[in-house]
Amino acid sequence: MDENEKILAVFEKTNIEGVDFSDGIARFGGNPKLYIRIITTFVDNIGKHLDVLAGLTLEGLEEYGIVVHGVKGSCYGISANKEGGMAKDLEIAAKQGDFDRVTAGNVIFINAVNELVVKLQAMLADIERRESEAGREKRPMPDKVLLAVMLQASRDFNVNGMQEALKGLEQYEYDSGGDLIKWLGEQVTAFGYDKIEERLASIL
Repeated sequence: MDENEKILAVFEKTNIEGVDFSDGIARFGGNPKLYIRIITTFVDNIGKHLDVLAGLTLEGLEEYGIVVHGVKGSCYGISANKEGGMAKDLEIAAKQGDFDRVTAGNVIFINAVNELVVKLQAMLADIERRESEAGREKRPMPDKVLLAVMLQASRDFNVNGMQEALKGLEQYEYDSGGDLIKWLGEQVTAFGYDKIEERLASIL
């Protein structure tokens, strides 16, 4: 399965209300990889525009109309048609000077886009995970030497040592023990050194 096929597989299992992935792919010449880059750009940059919209004032209604116009284009650009339609309505209201209508819909719209971003982030993470796993060498189980290094580093509160050991463990995919490596990564992030020591000591 090549990279585009992996992306398409994620699109097929992802259902985000108001987002037409087929239309989005077609919009970018049938290139899923390019479409994903556009979605990533949207996710990375839309927040600063939402911050401007959140600062809505009567005096700034004209500027609001300009910003929401751009957000509308960004939404339609990734085929998020539901959010694009909401932005269109707000843009029209702003141009008409209908402050009450804009106020009534603004927070609802911002929340809708933020929810969209969270869902898109989860989808992008799924694609990244699949690509990462596809490129990793497979091994029967985690290296006990590296696990022992991780155990000692946890006892010494050696964060750098733990991260290096984890990096070595995460470069492979395992027939069994993959859940342990994922758990270790979570514990390193959460500073769960005692938990790491207890679990690895029971294994080694």
